[in-house]
Amino acid sequence: MKPSQIILLTGVAIVGILSFTWFRTASRAGEFTTLVPVFDGTCTDIAGMPGSEDMAIDRTTGRIFVASDDRRAAAMGKPVRGAIYSLPVESLTTPPALKDLTGGQPTAFHPHGTSLFRGPDGKVTLMVVNHPKGAADYTGTTVEVFDAQDDGSLKLRRSVAVPGLTRINDIVATGTDSFYATSESDLERGSLSESLSFVTGDDRTGTIWYFDGAKGNKLDSGLGFANSLALSNDGKTLYASATISRSIYLYDRDPATGAIKRRDAALLGTGIDNLDVDPDGIVWMAAHPKMLSFIQHAGNPAKPSPSQILILEPSPTGKGGKIDQIYLKDGADGFSGASVAIRSGSTMVLGSVFEKSVRVCQLPKVWRQSESHPAQRLLDTERDELKKEAEKAAKAGASEPAK
Repeated sequence: MKPSQIILLTGVAIVGILSFTWFRTASRAGEFTTLVPVFDGTCTDIAGMPGSEDMAIDRTTGRIFVASDDRRAAAMGKPVRGAIYSLPVESLTTPPALKDLTGGQPTAFHPHGTSLFRGPDGKVTLMVVNHPKGAADYTGTTVEVFDAQDDGSLKLRRSVAVPGLTRINDIVATGTDSFYATSESDLERGSLSESLSFVTGDDRTGTIWYFDGAKGNKLDSGLGFANSLALSNDGKTLYASATISRSIYLYDRDPATGAIKRRDAALLGTGIDNLDVDPDGIVWMAAHPKMLSFIQHAGNPAKPSPSQILILEPSPTGKGGKIDQIYLKDGADGFSGASVAIRSGSTMVLGSVFEKSVRVCQLPKVWRQSESHPAQRLLDTERDELKKEAEKAAKAGASEPAK
């Protein structure tokens, strides 16, 4: 074979490999999935809370704590500081003037995941993941522990740094000083190996930790970009989301010791973000159905990113459950990349990683999509293709004449 032919064939092979890799990545990320925007309710946006990536609700007082951080401004080098705002559920249509509740402490504050704990004595503790150097650099990440004051403000009581736990994404408080936390990955944030892991989808180094108030321990691993955590209302089940794995995990939990044991998991085929459990025990999940579009939106606000809200209604048996879709929008209406959904009665409040506002939606009378009209669900593309291949093989076998 001539050298020129070898070079040509090598070039064709490289192009083929790159094309296949791109196609596989885009397919896994949901980029080829046809989205049918659905939501029968009405929504309005409350401006002034940029980057409301996560929220926590105090269901006793009806207050929603919003963790806000203008990530795009920070990425441009502007000296911005994050904030915690409070929204009263009963007057979301006419909210009071926004005020940062932290009193400026800590000075370097870029909030991420947040969680609320109300003790038997009625005292409220709000825990917030803080990346002092901003979203691009998790060095020095801490969990800030605030005590809620009678005047509605938050007083910083302690900053917790857990040795070995460097890539905290989210937490769920279990006491005034104890919490579970997710570590996204063992790979260095922003590294080439992490970028390649997004392409291959093979990184499963995300972990779940428990901090008992004095020390932290790793409890579980094997999650593809461990993201959010939530507890069932009885405290006996821990829910965890894994964005790259496109899955939700269920764990049996011992409230006395904090020990957990994986009980079940479900592949949902969409990039699950934050979780919240409502008073009925339903798990509300915000998701990014087109993950590459979300990455593009992160770099360019002019490129919209779809938002999806799913729910999990756990089975009484403890395994399985019903997955349904509540909301699906393509981002063309001015709200992209929803990262959290909290339901209070007939109201659903959405936060986003990059938007300048919080979205408040009134749920329709029948808000479970499968009950209101045929559900437009996202199927995992790879699993769907395998199913099609199996069905095709079965049909081919049935059509063959008997020998």
